[in-house]
Amino acid sequence: MSRTAALMSCVSLLILSMSAAGPAKARGGFNPNCRVPRISLCPDCTVTVKIIVLQDHECRINYGSMGPMHDQKILVGAKHGRYRADNETSTAYSPNKGFLGDDYFETRFFYELMNGTQASALLKASVEVVPHL
Repeated sequence: MSRTAALMSCVSLLILSMSAAGPAKARGGFNPNCRVPRISLCPDCTVTVKIIVLQDHECRINYGSMGPMHDQKILVGAKHGRYRADNETSTAYSPNKGFLGDDYFETRFFYELMNGTQASALLKASVEVVPHL
């Protein structure tokens, strides 16, 4: 199966859910513009992911029900696109117009566990921008 066909058949959206005691699980969802893999997230941990995005399309990432979210701090900005925090639970990556290839960003987001304890996690994302059909 070609990379593009695999991308189109395996599209998903990052949705995190956080319990008071255990790690959050990212669950797949439908997003026709990108693929974000399943991950586990824990307080004060570093998560490394590879995101595949279609050329000239935006990839929206929803952190959903992690708990009350606080500010997000972008530590390393994308060089060939733009990563931004839309609000407390949603972010987006958009490649530069016409760009194909690899990009990278890092962000630290802050949130509360269900027991009220504040936590943070570091997300390191490698991005591959691929052609669309």
